[in-house]
Amino acid sequence: MLILPKSCFLHVPKTGGSWVKKAIRATGITCRNYTVSNNPHIGLEDCPCLEKFKFAFVRHPVNLYRSYWQFKMTYGWDLENQLDQACRSDNFQLFVRQVLDKFPGIYSSSLIEFVGSADNEIEFIGKYEHLIEDLITALETAGEDFNEQLIRTLPPHNVSNKARYPAAYTTQLEAEVKKAEHIAMDRFNYQ
Repeated sequence: MLILPKSCFLHVPKTGGSWVKKAIRATGITCRNYTVSNNPHIGLEDCPCLEKFKFAFVRHPVNLYRSYWQFKMTYGWDLENQLDQACRSDNFQLFVRQVLDKFPGIYSSSLIEFVGSADNEIEFIGKYEHLIEDLITALETAGEDFNEQLIRTLPPHNVSNKARYPAAYTTQLEAEVKKAEHIAMDRFNYQ
């Protein structure tokens, strides 16, 4: 979580949050990290500034699963993470199959922790697919003072090794992810 003068950024895992934090700092906005037990992914329940404008980003579930696996293959699996323990695999399709079997709809249900329920959402939910534009919109809407051009020119950050760890879906497996994550697919208008 990043606390800014007029707003608060809730970092949903694998939605570009490391880049967002770097972009916010690059603009010169005064901000501070807020963690609980060294976890940067703080949800609404532990948010110390509920009165502020809150924003977060979501990502298409099919791409999120791919990004999650590539990140774990690049940087290592977390043996204290329940999903990592139960689903770890060097094979992308086996990883996804295990997630679908053991934790169906995990992404859709986990989003509520960060962005609220559909009938009680935070102030702004952007999309990873429009990260630059949506970050600029969030900061403008929150009334933060920042340099837009610094955001537009910041290179990618914290990216996985996609060339070394290609992650291809079969048509059927992709359809199964969309079905399991239908709540996020529908709520955030992913087709």
